[in-house]
Amino acid sequence: MDQPNQNELEVLRLLWNSAPQKPAELQESFGWEIDNGTLRSVLVGMVERGLLTRKRNGRAYLYSPKVKRETQLRQTVRRLADVFTGGSTGQLLMELAEKETLSPEELKQLKKIARGES
Repeated sequence: MDQPNQNELEVLRLLWNSAPQKPAELQESFGWEIDNGTLRSVLVGMVERGLLTRKRNGRAYLYSPKVKRETQLRQTVRRLADVFTGGSTGQLLMELAEKETLSPEELKQLKKIARGES
C-alpha cells in the first residue's frame, strides 16, 4: 500500500484523536485550509484504499480510521529508515536524537527505554 500523503495523514491524525467525524467537522479542524471538494475526494480515496471506513448518518457520512495509529507509525518509520539509513531504524533514531533538541524529560524517557524500563 502506498504511503499516505500530507492531506491523508492529517485526516488520520484528526480521526485517531476523535472518531467518527463528518467531513464538515474534519474540514473545520484541519491544520490548514482545504476546500470541501478536495477533502471529499481525499476521503473517498482513503475509503477505497482501506485506510478509512464510512457509515451513512442521515444525509452525511461518518468517517473512522481503519488503520491503527501504531501500524501507520511503524510503516512510516520503516520507510524513513529505508530512505535515510539503509533500513536501520536504530540508526534513524540515533540520528534524530542527535539532531533534535530534546527536553530533559524526553532524554530521561529515552534512557529508561534504552535500559528496557519502558
